[in-house]
Amino acid sequence: LPISGLGGANVKDEVDPAVCPWWKKSYTNGDNNTSVGTLIGLLDTIELKERVPDAPVRIPVLGRYTDRGTIAMGKVESGTIRAGMKVVLMPTRNEYKVEGVWANEEPVLAARPGENVLVKLGGGCAVEDCQKGFVICSKPPCRAVSKMICDIALLDMPDSCQIMTAGFGAIFHCHCCEEECTITKIFETTNAKGQVNKKAQYAKLGMRVKCMIEVARTVPV
Repeated sequence: LPISGLGGANVKDEVDPAVCPWWKKSYTNGDNNTSVGTLIGLLDTIELKERVPDAPVRIPVLGRYTDRGTIAMGKVESGTIRAGMKVVLMPTRNEYKVEGVWANEEPVLAARPGENVLVKLGGGCAVEDCQKGFVICSKPPCRAVSKMICDIALLDMPDSCQIMTAGFGAIFHCHCCEEECTITKIFETTNAKGQVNKKAQYAKLGMRVKCMIEVARTVPV
């Protein structure tokens, strides 16, 4: 969607056809994934999916500390967390009892999706048993994997290494977890022109890559 923040073209009012003659035909035909001519008009048509309070509980652990027990910090991404319920901590699959829930530092009986919470885990949960990047789940718990096939875009590369091949090392980020990872296999690449190479041995900056990633430790996804 072409816009000009400086001149305001196509932000609220549609751009003058004399300035951008191709745009009206483009969005009228539904090209470029939009049928709306302006930025604000496009934002008004976006439908946001609501989080589901009845779904299984998913709380990625952002941090933890000890205060007469182990307190985990995180945000409720789905489900409803309640004091007294049993939860599974992934990827270790250890089960613990929720002894208390706080939202905005106030004790609550339950917390719904979107709320930042503190969760006190009982049942022998030590502070080292609950680490950043773990996920608090109700049953059925989320999956935990050490290998995954991913579609990635190469947006930046180190100056010392401008190509990516099998064996390339990096850091894998998923919700709150950060783990060392290795690219073990490249299945295919797609360049900026849309040309697909299904026998690629390497990838360069600006390409989309389908590859196998292996992490040093199992991560919940």
